Amino acid sequence: AGQQLGSFVVLSGGNHSSLGEQVDPSEPPPTPDFCRGYFDVMGQWDPPFNCSSGEFIFCCGTCGFRFCCKFKKTRLDQSTCTNYETPLWMNTGKPPSRIDDPLHDPTRDKTNLIVYIICGVVAVMVLVGIFTKLGLEKAHRPQREHMS
Repeated sequence: AGQQLGSFVVLSGGNHSSLGEQVDPSEPPPTPDFCRGYFDVMGQWDPPFNCSSGEFIFCCGTCGFRFCCKFKKTRLDQSTCTNYETPLWMNTGKPPSRIDDPLHDPTRDKTNLIVYIICGVVAVMVLVGIFTKLGLEKAHRPQREHMS
């Protein structure tokens, strides 16, 4: 049944059993499941999908993380899940007002005024410092006599 190939043993003629799951030959093959769309634990919408890839035909996993599997006994009962609507914690309140919003009054916005005042004060202080330094240097220079 097995052949030695280098350090590996190659087996042939597997029985394709499905880990103890009995298949009744008179029963029609199961139809692929449809995993419904849901909001995952991060609040991202995961769209719905069909489980129709080879043996992976059952919708399995948890309400917050779904995937396709091949064993019916691990199928997810999607009717018990409640994460089909936007989570409450994602509703953080009113979005910020837009510029074309009639409720937004740009005359009440004082952010730019504060920046202008601070920059003006700094500029005046720099100019006062420069002129003070020039005045002190001129005052400490020795006087020259004018020769005619």
